Amino acid sequence: MTLENLERLEERITKLTERFATLKQSHEKALSELSVRDQRINELNDRLKEFQKTKVQINGKIENIVKRLETLKKQSKS
Repeated sequence: MTLENLERLEERITKLTERFATLKQSHEKALSELSVRDQRINELNDRLKEFQKTKVQINGKIENIVKRLETLKKQSKS
Protein backbone atom coordinates (compact mmCIF):
# COMPACT_ATOMS: atom_id res chain seq x y z
CA MET A 1 0.00 0.00 0.00
CA THR A 2 1.38 3.36 -0.96
CA LEU A 3 1.49 6.44 1.22
CA GLU A 4 -1.13 8.06 -1.01
CA ASN A 5 -3.50 5.15 -0.49
CA LEU A 6 -3.00 5.31 3.26
CA GLU A 7 -3.74 9.03 3.27
CA ARG A 8 -6.98 8.47 1.33
CA LEU A 9 -7.92 5.68 3.70
CA GLU A 10 -7.17 7.89 6.69
CA GLU A 11 -9.31 10.66 5.17
CA ARG A 12 -12.22 8.27 4.60
CA ILE A 13 -11.94 6.96 8.14
CA THR A 14 -11.88 10.51 9.49
CA LYS A 15 -15.02 11.40 7.52
CA LEU A 16 -16.77 8.23 8.64
CA THR A 17 -15.83 8.89 12.26
CA GLU A 18 -17.17 12.44 12.04
CA ARG A 19 -20.37 11.20 10.41
CA PHE A 20 -20.77 8.55 13.11
CA ALA A 21 -20.35 11.17 15.84
CA THR A 22 -22.96 13.39 14.16
CA LEU A 23 -25.40 10.50 13.83
CA LYS A 24 -24.82 9.43 17.43
CA GLN A 25 -25.51 12.97 18.64
CA SER A 26 -28.63 13.15 16.49
CA HIS A 27 -29.79 9.79 17.86
CA GLU A 28 -29.26 10.90 21.46
CA LYS A 29 -31.23 14.09 20.81
CA ALA A 30 -34.08 12.07 19.28
CA LEU A 31 -34.12 9.74 22.30
CA SER A 32 -34.22 12.72 24.63
CA GLU A 33 -37.12 14.27 22.71
CA LEU A 34 -38.92 10.94 22.75
CA SER A 35 -38.51 10.71 26.50
CA VAL A 36 -39.97 14.20 26.95
CA ARG A 37 -42.93 13.32 24.71
CA ASP A 38 -43.51 10.06 26.59
CA GLN A 39 -43.60 12.00 29.84
CA ARG A 40 -46.06 14.50 28.32
CA ILE A 41 -48.26 11.65 27.08
CA ASN A 42 -48.32 10.17 30.58
CA GLU A 43 -49.28 13.53 32.04
CA LEU A 44 -52.06 13.98 29.50
CA ASN A 45 -53.34 10.45 30.14
CA ASP A 46 -53.49 11.23 33.86
CA ARG A 47 -55.45 14.42 33.15
CA LEU A 48 -57.79 12.50 30.84
CA LYS A 49 -58.51 10.00 33.62
CA GLU A 50 -59.30 12.87 35.99
CA PHE A 51 -61.63 14.45 33.41
CA GLN A 52 -63.38 11.13 32.86
CA LYS A 53 -63.95 10.71 36.61
CA THR A 54 -65.29 14.25 36.81
CA LYS A 55 -67.58 13.59 33.83
CA VAL A 56 -69.02 10.51 35.54
CA GLN A 57 -69.60 12.49 38.73
CA ILE A 58 -71.29 15.34 36.84
CA ASN A 59 -73.49 12.92 34.90
CA GLY A 60 -74.54 11.28 38.16
CA LYS A 61 -75.45 14.63 39.69
CA ILE A 62 -77.40 15.66 36.59
CA GLU A 63 -79.32 12.36 36.66
CA ASN A 64 -80.18 12.94 40.33
CA ILE A 65 -81.38 16.48 39.59
CA VAL A 66 -83.51 15.27 36.66
CA LYS A 67 -85.03 12.51 38.82
CA ARG A 68 -85.83 15.01 41.56
CA LEU A 69 -87.42 17.37 39.03
CA GLU A 70 -89.48 14.52 37.59
CA THR A 71 -90.59 13.59 41.10
CA LEU A 72 -91.58 17.19 41.78
CA LYS A 73 -93.45 17.31 38.47
CA LYS A 74 -95.37 14.14 39.35
CA GLN A 75 -96.15 15.47 42.84
CA SER A 76 -97.42 18.75 41.45
CA LYS A 77 -99.84 16.90 39.12
CA SER A 78 -101.32 14.91 42.00
